[in-house]
Amino acid sequence: MAVTSTEAPHPLSTGLHLAAPSDVLARALSAQQAALAKVNDALPALELAATLAAQSLQSGGKLAYAGAGSSGLMALADCLELLGTFGIPADRTPMLFAGGTAALLKMTGGVEDDPDTAAGDLARAGLGKGDTLIAVSASGTTPYTLAVARQAAHA
Repeated sequence: MAVTSTEAPHPLSTGLHLAAPSDVLARALSAQQAALAKVNDALPALELAATLAAQSLQSGGKLAYAGAGSSGLMALADCLELLGTFGIPADRTPMLFAGGTAALLKMTGGVEDDPDTAAGDLARAGLGKGDTLIAVSASGTTPYTLAVARQAAHA
């Protein structure tokens, strides 16, 4: 399998361990600014998604997250904030994480490449028509996450 750009070292990380702290910070800031610049093109799609998710929640729907590995951890952090920040009950915010809870403590890899577990995870989450799924994948190609998204679209 080819290494995706999200699995390869970032070009700005070369020699990072030898760089002055100010250079390390400048490189980190540069990478973050480049990432933020890419978000601008997605603003219309993000606005539509946020509007539809809000309508779903107002109608009693669920707001679920799916992900694997580091992307899944970012999704989990966002998911866990929904109760405390917005008062959305946990039973309406399921998290589908490749490999389940065991993978949260010991991220061995490989589970993100198994789309066969998606159907069971989706069924346990109880998602259906009127619910929203946020599928998070840095590469956009994670088999588990894509399988959950495809199956949720037909739920």
